[in-house]
Amino acid sequence: MKEKINQLQRELYVTLKQAEKNRRKIGIFRAICYGGALVYFLGMIALQVFVYSSGDTSFFYTLNPNPTFFERYKMLIIIAPLFILIIIGGFGLSTYYRKFTEAEHHSIRRIIHEMFPNAKLALLPSDVAASTLNQSNFFGGADSHGQSLGMIIFENGGRKITFRDLIVNKAQQENWFTRSYLGGFFLIFEIMFRGLFSKRVENIVSHFRGIFADAQLEKKINGSVVVLPDHLESRLDYLAKNIQALKNVNGNKLVTLEDVEFERYFAVYASDEITARYVLTPAMMLRMTELKKKYNRDIMLSFNGNRFYFAVAMPEGFLTLGSSTLASGEALKDLYDNIVTAQGILNDLKLN
Repeated sequence: MKEKINQLQRELYVTLKQAEKNRRKIGIFRAICYGGALVYFLGMIALQVFVYSSGDTSFFYTLNPNPTFFERYKMLIIIAPLFILIIIGGFGLSTYYRKFTEAEHHSIRRIIHEMFPNAKLALLPSDVAASTLNQSNFFGGADSHGQSLGMIIFENGGRKITFRDLIVNKAQQENWFTRSYLGGFFLIFEIMFRGLFSKRVENIVSHFRGIFADAQLEKKINGSVVVLPDHLESRLDYLAKNIQALKNVNGNKLVTLEDVEFERYFAVYASDEITARYVLTPAMMLRMTELKKKYNRDIMLSFNGNRFYFAVAMPEGFLTLGSSTLASGEALKDLYDNIVTAQGILNDLKLN
């Protein structure tokens, strides 16, 4: 496989080299666009604080009956260059993002065709049914909106397993803070900040990015079992809030099992203890513990009726060229490893 990847690397060298240049340009224009917007935003806050604190506001107007051009339009002259920078940044960001995406998709199609010839690949964005997200019990409720940025489907013995590069956008909860003036400013600041520092441009308004897979179980279970990383109990994000939804809305409850090492990594919520013990046999818990140690990522699994779901958080994306140096060959290897790892989880759990 290594030799095959190296051959693909040589064949795609020009494409990957250009993609790497475009990614660097994306970084520059992101900084200009979102950095400029952040400066403007903070400037407006500072101005309002200054005015409301009874500061000297004489700069903003003139008493000269025959004002000069600068005196008449000085605020516009100060703000206009910043707006021009933001517009240039936005235009450059959209242009080079499109070019990078075209090169990325071309490379992904090549490696999937060569390394996984029996797989079905789709890279066009598509909505993921809310019912699918809700049945997984991972994403908190009907207000979650999921979009697949790409999917790869494997068939084995007549069973279909679908892996998605999933983004989940959580609807903003209405409360007194989000409706307040301060809450609105906080939300804008968060978007600007994420625009500057998120792993991918697509992640700016998302709350989850990573692998999301679903498959049909060989045997239907009565009820549901959800396995989440144990440390989510202490996290103040929507996944932690989903634990309350599991308890209160879906009727699941925390189940304690007799595997101390397993419970170091995972928390189990189930419709009833009998179903949890039926699904999570000692052998299954041992395999899941080994998987956590092997891949060192947060793995979420659920069993609901005749469906199995799992999700792995990957801010860099699943069906992407995630390596920082595309032309080095690591990007193709990382993509191949991502898919093999996802398949490996199902193989190790003996669910495919």
